[in-house]
Amino acid sequence: MTPLIIPRSEHPISRSMIDEEALKVLYRLHRHGFLAYLVGGSVRDLLLGKTPKDFDVATNAHPHEVHVLFRNSRIIGRRFRLVHVFFKGNKIIEVSTFRSHSEFEEVQTEDGRILRTDSFGTPEEDALRRDITINGLFYNIADFSIIDYVGGTIDLEQKWIRSIGDPDEKFTQDPVRMIRVIRHAARTGFQIEEKTYQALFTHQEKIKRCSPSRLRDEFFRELKEGAAAPSLQFMIETGLLFSLFPDLKRALEGEGKSARSHRNFLLNLFRLIDHLIKVGKSIPDSILLACFVSPLIRVLPMDHPFLGRKEQAHYWMQTIRWAIHQLFSPFSIPREPKEMAIQILTAQSNLNHYLQRGKLPKRFRSKKYFKNAVLFYGLEAEATGRKTPRLLRQALPSGFLPWWPREGRKNKRRRRSSEGDLTSSRPMEDKWPAEERETTRPLPPQD
Repeated sequence: MTPLIIPRSEHPISRSMIDEEALKVLYRLHRHGFLAYLVGGSVRDLLLGKTPKDFDVATNAHPHEVHVLFRNSRIIGRRFRLVHVFFKGNKIIEVSTFRSHSEFEEVQTEDGRILRTDSFGTPEEDALRRDITINGLFYNIADFSIIDYVGGTIDLEQKWIRSIGDPDEKFTQDPVRMIRVIRHAARTGFQIEEKTYQALFTHQEKIKRCSPSRLRDEFFRELKEGAAAPSLQFMIETGLLFSLFPDLKRALEGEGKSARSHRNFLLNLFRLIDHLIKVGKSIPDSILLACFVSPLIRVLPMDHPFLGRKEQAHYWMQTIRWAIHQLFSPFSIPREPKEMAIQILTAQSNLNHYLQRGKLPKRFRSKKYFKNAVLFYGLEAEATGRKTPRLLRQALPSGFLPWWPREGRKNKRRRRSSEGDLTSSRPMEDKWPAEERETTRPLPPQD
């Protein structure tokens, strides 16, 4: 196949836009007679006028040849060997050898056996093995041209997300490509090409064949890159979300009023998460899990008419624990964020209880989960159109959540003691006007 070659004069990418360490890798490979291309998402982002998060390099040099050229490098991987070149500041440039197949692509032999291949290939084969056309572009350091084997430049101009090759074949070979198609559509705002879009419906159940660790990594990546809400919207529309998480069907599937309400709640939560990520906030995995499981918890029976308050609180915690285990246990998610998510969700009853009393005890504020519990409370309140009480806003630094009004700094009232010295009155953070307290019936605090 003859690729489309776009000379430097006809595209916007200049060397000044490329990471300095990536240029060092490209030039050293080129000077030693190897092909050296900037590949994948970095080329796509540069053409879109964005700053890439990573700069990946592809070459016809084998991994051991790359390792010889760079003393500050290490070969990683067993079947799909890559070279990581290390620079100051923990910066890593990943160098891969052109491949003829994806790392996870299944190849069927004549006798029906399924093999995994790690074979090296040509630049054309490397482009054709990739997931979507806009990720199949190369930047050639030799003459600063763009090399396009897959029609990616046209799809960038027309704002299409299109599978490279037959999407039915691609999604069968590696079902995780379906998640990536949706992620790129959500991140760029591009439309998914019709044949690719219909293949998502056809092959959604095949996602269950993928390893739990891969699905876990792709799931967290889906939630952490600032486009979780549109991504989840696509996954609900295509049914892929329910193939991954069948238990969410009871909360989100269907056109009834309740299902629409729960879908809106989930998407509103993650719109807020996306906003926080875009303004530079770091969101713990436990908060992502708590937000994601919230619609399911909303449809579970949380009250038991024959239990006392303490037993009711224990029943609620066990229900939350069951929901998180049921939803996430197939995906090898570490125990720590799951346990923290349970504490965050359980603590919501404590927050309501203390809001009714008008004070936050010091022992509660000192809990490891307190900050994240208030963060979740603030997200849920904003997602449902409620106001976060001032008592909670004052318990954390100003600007903790960008949509909270900034509290004016008030002078502390001072009174004269009986001995004649001046002493401050009780701090305001433990007080809250009775008329503005939460009206939700609280469960007793469980520390």
